[in-house]
Amino acid sequence: MDFPRKGNRNMKKLLFAVSALAALALLAPSTGFAQHVHPNQVGLWEFSDGTGANGTFVVGDPVVVFLVLLKPEKDGIPYETINAFECQLNFNPAGNLFKLGEVFPPQAINVGDIGNIGMGYLEYIVGLGADYPVTSESVDLLAINFMHTAPGQIEVSLSPTSAPSIDGHMAYQSVEGDLRIMYSAGGEDGNPDDIPVWIFDGNATPIETESFGSVKALFR
Repeated sequence: MDFPRKGNRNMKKLLFAVSALAALALLAPSTGFAQHVHPNQVGLWEFSDGTGANGTFVVGDPVVVFLVLLKPEKDGIPYETINAFECQLNFNPAGNLFKLGEVFPPQAINVGDIGNIGMGYLEYIVGLGADYPVTSESVDLLAINFMHTAPGQIEVSLSPTSAPSIDGHMAYQSVEGDLRIMYSAGGEDGNPDDIPVWIFDGNATPIETESFGSVKALFR
């Protein structure tokens, strides 16, 4: 499945650069169905620890969805912190979905294209100015507040960005500088990334236990 992409850019080292940029910003003056069984998997879930539902809510009601990296590790050794990540969210079909807001970890800088969800994708190339801890084998990378505006399924899948740091893959970076592949939680290692990790279908009850304001507190 092909999704709209931005023009080609020479961004091979961008993930390193963005994490460094975020760190420098600290010095400036102040002004479901997806089964996560493998390490280094990323997906969308109802809760910030990578648990709960993988979609469905009442049309017209806002819902907070968490992008979560599970079991970040290298050669069986878990990471304690990360400082950058990159991936793209793809929406099929495009339309009938608003992004009401999003919350990044502290001191995050995103240089991806998130300006127009109506084009069918949101791109995240994010550097973190502070080491971001892994908690209980998971990292809540991002919280997004959506609202589905009309009946009908919208499938959300994950894919590499328009110019990935690791060719053909999503990625994250440890504070040691290791670039690691992130695998979609919609499928097993090596499978295509266009398998849905979240489905909006307008049939189930929305998340009501968390306001978006309380979600922001998770990242403080």
